Amino acid sequence: MPATLYLVPNLLSDTDASRALPVYNAEILKDLKYYIVETPKNARLLLKKYGLKTPFDDMSFYILNEHTKGNEIDEIIAPLYAGNSMGIISDAGYPAIADPGEIIIRLAHQRNIRVVPLSGPNSIFLALAASGMNSEQFTFHGYLPVKQPDRSKKIKELEETTLKTGYTQIFIETPYRNQSMISDLVKTVHPNTLICIAADINSDKEMIQTKTAANWQKLKPDFNKKPVVFLIGK
Repeated sequence: MPATLYLVPNLLSDTDASRALPVYNAEILKDLKYYIVETPKNARLLLKKYGLKTPFDDMSFYILNEHTKGNEIDEIIAPLYAGNSMGIISDAGYPAIADPGEIIIRLAHQRNIRVVPLSGPNSIFLALAASGMNSEQFTFHGYLPVKQPDRSKKIKELEETTLKTGYTQIFIETPYRNQSMISDLVKTVHPNTLICIAADINSDKEMIQTKTAANWQKLKPDFNKKPVVFLIGK
């Protein structure tokens, strides 16, 4: 079989793998020996949940994260170039979507190496589908600016785009900054602008609600240190 690069979805929360990950994925993973991962510990935990037997002594894990330097990429992808199939695993969710991986995928395409995305959860699309907002036209922005006034300026731009085009605006934030994001959101947008907050997706504590900015301000929700997807719509 020719070498293949598999995009391996991870769980969004600490839940049973059968709740979110297809059995078919495990059939693929049991034959893979090379993985590109953010954190080896988290990758091993996922493989264990998929039902692979430990220890993983016969597997090789190559680290790809925000600290990876450009001159390290060739070493990371070397097994793939040598004809071995590899899997990419993010610490949570889908690889290469607001997570490392796209540079590896691009290089694979340049070498005519097959890229196969395996089925699994993606918080962005799950949040969008459950928001009740425009799911045909939307834009994902990743992370917004951290500091003011850049953050509020960007939020206002997103709101204006939504009001003008109808496109749903989607973004994420580092969990420990959720509360400041919510505070800035409700203070910046019009009171009637819709905001969806999707937290702890795929877990027993999942909470996805769409309300006006005015209603969110009254509720004063606590999403500190929770994985959250934010959406602005009308």
